[in-house]
Amino acid sequence: AHRAAVDPAHQRPAAPDAGDPSRIPADAQAAFDDYRTQARETASAVQDAAIRRARAERTAA
Repeated sequence: AHRAAVDPAHQRPAAPDAGDPSRIPADAQAAFDDYRTQARETASAVQDAAIRRARAERTAA
């Protein structure tokens, strides 16, 4: 993940409600949950395919 460099002299204090999920509209939370689930499923499928490919290569060798 890319992280931006932060100048310590110019950090903004965190808002008191920073990270409060109740501030996110319910439909946005649901959409993000769907996105996260889909991303996990995709990552799992990619990992499974890589494992199958590696096993096939070992078997063929």
